Amino acid sequence: MKHFFVVMVLCLTVLASCGSQPASPVPSPTSSIQTTPNPYPYPAPPATGSYPPAELRQGPPFTIDGPVTAAEGLVRGSGPAGVPIRIVNITRGAEEIAAVTIGDDGRFSATIAGKVSSGDRIGIMLGDVRGTRFNREDFLSGPGYQDIPFIGIIFTSILVE
Repeated sequence: MKHFFVVMVLCLTVLASCGSQPASPVPSPTSSIQTTPNPYPYPAPPATGSYPPAELRQGPPFTIDGPVTAAEGLVRGSGPAGVPIRIVNITRGAEEIAAVTIGDDGRFSATIAGKVSSGDRIGIMLGDVRGTRFNREDFLSGPGYQDIPFIGIIFTSILVE
């Protein structure tokens, strides 16, 4: 019973002290409110220009012609002419199954026989652009663009039948 009394006294003391805190003063209409010039850590975008900004515009589209079958062992598709691409097996952790450069006609074809099974998902990744007229930054977005954890950036994908 003695402990109960001590606990009750402590609780009442704490509660009494909570109510004695002064309230925050309410600013009057004539008081000045201090603000920072730009609280966001990056500069504000310019008010003029096109939307979306150039760095956020969609990159070029890539396609894979379907259906892709393991029995045929061939993948075909399209994309920007001259772009080096990698065909990867997403199901197997982005294992590279072919590396080609898209032709002048905007088309590509790659042999994948023996490297995929029915039910695997394959996709297009950007290849090595060193020594080409392309920059990796040209491909930071686009139709079908996906950044898959532990895989990387895939521009389009398809399920192998």
